[in-house]
Amino acid sequence: MAHWLVPANTKFYDVVGAFSQSSTYWPMKAKLKLGDIVYIYLSAPQKQVAYTCEVIKIDLPLETVFDSICEFSIGLIDKKKPTKPFAELSNIVSIQLDKQSFLGYQYLKENGLNGMLMGPRKLENNLPLLKYIQERLA
Repeated sequence: MAHWLVPANTKFYDVVGAFSQSSTYWPMKAKLKLGDIVYIYLSAPQKQVAYTCEVIKIDLPLETVFDSICEFSIGLIDKKKPTKPFAELSNIVSIQLDKQSFLGYQYLKENGLNGMLMGPRKLENNLPLLKYIQERLA
């Protein structure tokens, strides 16, 4: 089992709406495996880890999840354009959004996050940051 820190841009996707369900679909921009834990980091203006999820299905084609993700997409999704497969994520924990959150960008940076979070990061490659996040969620 691996742990991933994955950014989510709220300008293009209603992340809060999608994660208000018991599970949601997410593009596989990393080598996710069943049972992996995914921490969803909301970009500005929130700049905070907001959800902890478990990967429950992988390699789902767009056609399978299209209707589900359209509901939360801000803008059009081109069904004909090739896309990465999707994973189904089970929403384990929703974390309260708070400007002073210990899972906010500044605290993550002080505890091992290097640079801006522009893509998925496997946290086993950054054990201090993984430990910090796990301790805050315990």
